[in-house]
Amino acid sequence: MATNAGILRLEKVTEQHADILYSYMSNPHLYEYLEEQIPTFMEVKQKFKFAALEKSPDNDTMIWLKWVAIIPQHQPVGVVEIGIFDKQYAEIGFMTFVDFQKRGYAPVYCSLAIAETQRRFNLFALHASVNEHNFASRKVIEKLGFELYQVNQNAELVKGRSSDEFIYRLTF
Repeated sequence: MATNAGILRLEKVTEQHADILYSYMSNPHLYEYLEEQIPTFMEVKQKFKFAALEKSPDNDTMIWLKWVAIIPQHQPVGVVEIGIFDKQYAEIGFMTFVDFQKRGYAPVYCSLAIAETQRRFNLFALHASVNEHNFASRKVIEKLGFELYQVNQNAELVKGRSSDEFIYRLTF
């Protein structure tokens, strides 16, 4: 279990976490900049079942690492995942639950996940795809040292609105 100065710890996601986390993960505010819809409880449970095995539910060759970030009061504050694809291409994604946003948790738990992934897999680089309008996530990614690598124009359709996808890269 990874820890950072008592601020929070990472716990590997299991199927049982769906019961605890679904009420946080189903908040519509979290999906404001995502193409995907709010998942059902059973979809979350199924994804967590695969994540516990470090497998993707829709990509047989991907290693999927997923953790829940927990503060000392045993309160979950977010989730972070890193997918490792063929040829060592890896991508990070994270979600800070609404009541815990803008408190500085995301850079801490993302850095713990990056360190744990690097310890196990020794990646050359890590990528992050962020909607151009998601300024909070862009700020977190930039704070972690990621640099803008590529802009995919009109790559996303969020709530009927076309927007650019920013690809960031952190080189190790």
